[in-house]
Amino acid sequence: MASLRKHKGRYSARFYDSDRSPKRKEVALGTSRKSVAEPKLRRLEEAYARGDYDPWNGGWLVENETVSDAVDRFLEAKERDGLQESTLDGYEYKLNNFVRHTPTGAMVRDVQPDHVHSYIHACVNEGQANESEPSNATKRSRYRHVRAFFSWAVENELVDESRVDDVSKPRKEEKEKAFLKPDDIKRILRAVDAHREMREGEPGPTPRDTWLKEMIRVAVGTGLRRGELLNLRWGDVDLESGRLVVRNRDGFTAKNGRERTVPLRGDALETLRGMKEERSSRSRQSENAKIGTLDNDPVFVDANDDMPKPDRVSKRFKFYVRKAGLSDREELSFHSCRHTTGSWLSMQGVPLRVISEILGHSSTQVTEMYSHLSPDVMDRAMEETFGKG
Repeated sequence: MASLRKHKGRYSARFYDSDRSPKRKEVALGTSRKSVAEPKLRRLEEAYARGDYDPWNGGWLVENETVSDAVDRFLEAKERDGLQESTLDGYEYKLNNFVRHTPTGAMVRDVQPDHVHSYIHACVNEGQANESEPSNATKRSRYRHVRAFFSWAVENELVDESRVDDVSKPRKEEKEKAFLKPDDIKRILRAVDAHREMREGEPGPTPRDTWLKEMIRVAVGTGLRRGELLNLRWGDVDLESGRLVVRNRDGFTAKNGRERTVPLRGDALETLRGMKEERSSRSRQSENAKIGTLDNDPVFVDANDDMPKPDRVSKRFKFYVRKAGLSDREELSFHSCRHTTGSWLSMQGVPLRVISEILGHSSTQVTEMYSHLSPDVMDRAMEETFGKG
């Protein structure tokens, strides 16, 4: 009845009927992907067999739903799916505004990419005294809601393809990553001690978050990710040569799958030395100590010698950031320690390719977020940033 044809990279459906004139009729499917073209072809074949579609007679022979009616059906479907009321309200508000940017009484199949583009970029409070340009976040939100609507419309055969496919997605604005200043770190570490002192003698357990202070110091001095820190074993740390290795092992794979060696200098090195001495001392004093097992022990453990859960690390860090009263506390997370490493290195003039190697980025393009912090002279490296061990 119909077959796929590809010409200049685009697929079309070729219908054949020896009793029609011409015998062959082609219909553009509007896609270059076979996985998309095949189901479109099947839908057209089925509609042709039902008598709902005739490529020789203008295409669809049945009346399509109006955009307004289709939006109502979409909202009803989402409500049945169990979406929260606030989410449904957001869909209703944005899609009803979208309807106003389509021709009055327009059918869903009449909607063109230009209508979608017009709505996405329309001014906020259009035509009113407080009219303003939409923010990038508003554009992206409108795009997401209309895309969801047309995906549903395709699934329900109201259209053959999404009208959003030919509309450029608004680019996400990259904000500067929050990072810590030396005084910020001191304030966070003091907040840990102050909170413990305040809770001593009070009912309930006394917080013992020294492990978090150690993690913060090492994280800032190495740029290791949270998961890389928690995966670190003492056998990965060479205090004599001043370096550690981020390794892949069962249950953990470094991002991008790349193992790497990271230099240890300054506070990070001294913190790990102190931790190793204390751990070795406790191990020697333990009656059940087993010689030679320290290399396989995790570097970071809490007061109960348990490895902290990732969420606990993040939540406790956020708790103390707020306790410290930092001005940008809501933008800071434990991952900000890693951004701090990159930012300090960049401000010291370390080349991006060197920062990229230290942080384990997949390419220097990822590291370019720190380029605005680099001075003109790029002749100092990591040791000068964090001091000598």
